[in-house]
Amino acid sequence: MQQQLDSQACFVCGKGNPQGLKLDFFEEENRVVTRFQPTAVHQGWPGFVHGGIIASILDETIGRAGFLIDAWTMTGRLEIRYRQPAPLDQEITFVGMIVKDRGRALEMEGFAQLPDGTIVAEGRGLYMRVSDELRATLSDQLAQGY
Repeated sequence: MQQQLDSQACFVCGKGNPQGLKLDFFEEENRVVTRFQPTAVHQGWPGFVHGGIIASILDETIGRAGFLIDAWTMTGRLEIRYRQPAPLDQEITFVGMIVKDRGRALEMEGFAQLPDGTIVAEGRGLYMRVSDELRATLSDQLAQGY
């Protein structure tokens, strides 16, 4: 299990973002995995996680699957299917993986799962590789602590 890099200001992974989720992402068996323990500040309907929080974490987890093949990507298209409400009182595991490398774009997918194995949401999308110039800029910014 290898931990992936993060950006200090990112809403999902940034340790320097006071309003962020501060999640850690790990590479496990050709997949990217993170775990999230929601609290009342992540609520949508009473007792349940807001769907936008689920979508944000799925987007980040799925997009990070590109790192498995040294591809830095940004979301081109993302479709989320919510299968059932996610309760606030249970840890949620998010998993992302590559489905197909199309060159400039990667087809990737993932899911959000409760401890008992119940899938609460699934995501599938097209993630675009960033240009070499943008990758160099982003790499420099990460090195500077952004």
